[in-house]
Amino acid sequence: MKLLVVRHAEAVERAPAIAEEDRWLTPRGRASFAASVRVIARRRTSPDLIVTSPLVRAVQTAELLAAGLDYGGELAVSRELAPGFDREGLARLLADRPGARHVAIVGHEPDVGRVVADLLGQPEAVPLRKGMVVALELDPATGTARLRWVVHKGEKTRTLP
Repeated sequence: MKLLVVRHAEAVERAPAIAEEDRWLTPRGRASFAASVRVIARRRTSPDLIVTSPLVRAVQTAELLAAGLDYGGELAVSRELAPGFDREGLARLLADRPGARHVAIVGHEPDVGRVVADLLGQPEAVPLRKGMVVALELDPATGTARLRWVVHKGEKTRTLP
């Protein structure tokens, strides 16, 4: 199974007048993530399922991903991807969608970084930067993964930060 793990793009700073779940993407965050999506689109790859945290900044990031990849499927919103997401949450999310072969998930740090590290067998969390996309080849039977590539700010690499 192919798995794209996405940290939401840059959002407005925390402020007393803005609820945490309502923080939206900045213009810079949108532009930077759009550049990354263009790199992914050149790979002619598109998920058959995109699942996002319900927080506004994650939903907006998922919408940009869907639009940039000409994704025509369901944009699923799941509380599993809200802050507190973990490897068990990923397993539940995937078990609920057994036909999906290429899944993109959009979530938050430090959760997505911990999940990526767990899947890769690394003892320490992998710090995903805002708007970073990590492509993994996931073996659902073993719950382990292999790193395929990373895209951040429109640049593709084969290494994690």
